[in-house]
Amino acid sequence: MPIETFNNQWQSSLKTRAYDSIVILLALGILAMASCSSPTPSNPKAPAPPSTGAKNATITADPNPIQVCDGSGAGVTKLTWTSVGFGVVEVHVNSPNGDLLARTGANGTATTAKWVTDGMIFYLQDVSGGKSLTPENTLATFTAKVTSAGCQ
Repeated sequence: MPIETFNNQWQSSLKTRAYDSIVILLALGILAMASCSSPTPSNPKAPAPPSTGAKNATITADPNPIQVCDGSGAGVTKLTWTSVGFGVVEVHVNSPNGDLLARTGANGTATTAKWVTDGMIFYLQDVSGGKSLTPENTLATFTAKVTSAGCQ
């Protein structure tokens, strides 16, 4: 192998390693910036604002509102819930300790039968570690809406 070919290959290899190192350093820098904590409040003695994240959980329904055209006032919907940091959750109807609709891990779905009425409330409850069905263990709520709008 001629010396010139060896030198070209060696230089090419060094350039590739240098570019790879730069990409790795940039990626590490971006990750470091992304993991920075939020800024310190301007008044550290001020009380923290109330949580708006509903304890890192949500519960929604589709459809909502539920269109009911048969005059019964009751409809069917599919509930979907997500929670972060909770091992076992339950969905209860009309109160934190009302009728049990579903028991799952942190996330799940359940489709009701034709019994959902306007104003019915679904409660997502944290029951991890045997927690009781109380308002303090409610992670999120959803209030169903039923309508006859659009019916013919």
